[in-house]
Amino acid sequence: MITHCASNGLNGEITGTENLNTPYPIASVSKIFTSLWALEKLGAHYRFPTQVYLKQLAGGTYDVHLRGSVFPYFDRIMFYYLITELNKRGVTQINQLTYDENFEYGSFIRDNKILAHSAEPDSPSRVMHELRADVTLLKKNYQLFVKTVQTASQVVLPKSVSLTVKDISPLSMNTFDKNSATKSFIIKSIELHRILKEMNRNSNNFAADKIFDRLSRTGNFSYDLSQSLQLDSSEFNFINGSGYPEILKDQKIYNSATCTAVIKANKRLFEVVAEKNLGLESILPVAGIDAKADENSTVTTLYSSTSTDSSLIAKTGTIDPSVSLSGAVLTKNELIYFHVTSTTKDYLSIKNFIDSLIESNGGNLKMIYTPQAFLPFDEKSISDVQY
Repeated sequence: MITHCASNGLNGEITGTENLNTPYPIASVSKIFTSLWALEKLGAHYRFPTQVYLKQLAGGTYDVHLRGSVFPYFDRIMFYYLITELNKRGVTQINQLTYDENFEYGSFIRDNKILAHSAEPDSPSRVMHELRADVTLLKKNYQLFVKTVQTASQVVLPKSVSLTVKDISPLSMNTFDKNSATKSFIIKSIELHRILKEMNRNSNNFAADKIFDRLSRTGNFSYDLSQSLQLDSSEFNFINGSGYPEILKDQKIYNSATCTAVIKANKRLFEVVAEKNLGLESILPVAGIDAKADENSTVTTLYSSTSTDSSLIAKTGTIDPSVSLSGAVLTKNELIYFHVTSTTKDYLSIKNFIDSLIESNGGNLKMIYTPQAFLPFDEKSISDVQY
């Protein structure tokens, strides 16, 4: 069974199957809403800051403390970049490396399937263990890190680095005394729109849920999105940012939304990024293109074809056996927004639906778009200003 809706352009009427205003599970299509909320609350050019506090000790050693901001892609690459900045400041020997409860870390966040594609409770000791391992592997992995960075950016790195760490442990933000620090600096993430693009390309649940949790501290998803989309809050219900089910009283609970709500979210997403001179392709995967910079997106893997490549901009969703696709297609007439779900895992029917949208609107229009490989930082990531 196929449920679908579509709209021609920003002002077009939303049409489709009969149950346009009945909420149902939307799985990872939820990440479109999470992306929209993040962009409206933080802005497309926002950078997650990590404050690095240094306390100089005797013998040229330091205590280093990391004050996080729930940046979901602080991985080994970001950590090794931080080490280059520590070395620039004369830090090569650390007595205590501590981090607070807002510091997220994983050696491989982008392609760790357990971390990225599930919603298992995170182990409190995982961050500590992975940081320790990555310090130990620094000499072995540094040249690979340099090659990765040089391929994807203009950041200039030293030929070698050195770091020894006596102990690594968590230290809560309420316990740490920042006035004890000798000096500090900030290492910032890549811009938010790049983070969201990577999150949607690989449908990363860890990143989506962390962003949702961060935003929930200062905002209310239901209220904010109902205002932004001019919808009644009964038209969508979210428990997290990823769309992965949560268990409540032995029952799986999913994010849900109406077909109309999803279309409105797609349209609003277009408007928000357009205000920053960006397009939907800066947030959502593009079929057949993104793999030129990184691995295939879920959209390319499932829906690449001669008609969709370079014209389909969308997010996939899966709740076995249901599968969904939502976003827009670039046609010779205009941009067509859509949402389609098959309750029987019928990818062919979804492909046929997309092809019919393209054909009925004059055929596809190929996007001129050069994808960028993802790095968690860039040449503007370092600042000596405290926050």
